Amino acid sequence: MWWESITVALASVPVLARWRQHRWQWFDSFELEAMRCFARLWHRCSSNGTAPLPHSGPAILIANHPNHSDPAFLLANSRRVLQFLHAQEYFDVFLLRRLFRRIGCIPVRRDGHDVIGLRQALRRLREGKVLCVFPQGQISLPGDGSARSVKAGAALLALRSRAPVIPVHISGGPQSRDLMRDWLQPSGGVHVAFGPPVDLSSYYGRPITHGLLAEVAAKLMHCIADLADTTTSVTDRDSH
Repeated sequence: MWWESITVALASVPVLARWRQHRWQWFDSFELEAMRCFARLWHRCSSNGTAPLPHSGPAILIANHPNHSDPAFLLANSRRVLQFLHAQEYFDVFLLRRLFRRIGCIPVRRDGHDVIGLRQALRRLREGKVLCVFPQGQISLPGDGSARSVKAGAALLALRSRAPVIPVHISGGPQSRDLMRDWLQPSGGVHVAFGPPVDLSSYYGRPITHGLLAEVAAKLMHCIADLADTTTSVTDRDSH
């Protein structure tokens, strides 16, 4: 009937307006919804709210990295599409390379001397994208000693772009160090805690030296560690 067609058309207006406003392609919208379902149903992911990102413009999410599936937990709690700095050895996987490129991943070397990856990341920020960076550069479980190793890439991106930097702490999850197991093995009690943007204004305009980068990187990791108390209190509350 003609009135049914009109009803469907009117009901579609808000959806189409939102899609146009955010300039999402269908794959971007599907990506966010799929990750929300996966994280919440498969890993029982919770959070202290959605990522406090600006509605538009560049931003950097920095997080600890206890699981291979951490990107799903970040995407599940964001209103905006996220793009990740991705380890080169995991990026160059047959059949997955095209998917990684489609969702905006940037391949980088772990040695911290990847000029091409840095330029790509800065270009994405100039384009108004949201980048996710794991400053530890690898899976780092509590107490294994790897948490002491922090890369300066996030600090360098933050200082050069002056984009808002939002710290995130992820707790729970598989923590198996196995890529496929972390993604496919169900787990429970994953919690994502977002903090307020880190004020780095006192560092702007200073010469970017190794010492400055180390200082900023330590500050960023301290902000992430401070959020661990939030995740611990939530876990203790849920266990009772």
